[in-house]
Amino acid sequence: MKLLVFSLLLGAAWAQTQDSAEPPQDNANGPEVGEGANEASGEDVERASGKWQTYNGRSFIFQSSSVSWAHAQQRCVSLGGNLATIHNQQEEEFVSEVAKGSAAWIGSTDAQQDGLWLWINSKPMTFTGWCVGEPNNHRGPQQCAVINFSAKKCWDDERCLVKLPFVCEKELQNS
Repeated sequence: MKLLVFSLLLGAAWAQTQDSAEPPQDNANGPEVGEGANEASGEDVERASGKWQTYNGRSFIFQSSSVSWAHAQQRCVSLGGNLATIHNQQEEEFVSEVAKGSAAWIGSTDAQQDGLWLWINSKPMTFTGWCVGEPNNHRGPQQCAVINFSAKKCWDDERCLVKLPFVCEKELQNS
């Protein structure tokens, strides 16, 4: 079931990159627009920035290279995990620190149904850290979640093609 949900979410994010009617924009004051999910290469994955940090049975790593949301998820999978999920205030603070305070993709999307935000790993979304007034689909569909938005370091919804750094997570293996 988890694999099915994951496949549906990743497929929807990828489809959005292919069907987007919105042309790429030059965002001199904001994030760069991406090319889609097929940007990853082995070299990209090997340039992992930082090191894995452990919290509550999972390991997290910040990837400073800026990519689209679908590409970020693809790269996290190649590292043995998924985009980060956050289930309480303490995890949010930890993931925010892992991301070094930078705006970064996390593993939530409403690509399947507008307004229904789901975690990429199919776990229930029982905690959110949305900024006041978010998610809001400002200037069109914004179907992917960002942590550390603005000076308030809260969550924002963003266009999935925007290029941002990201945080991956993976479950710790029981020894």
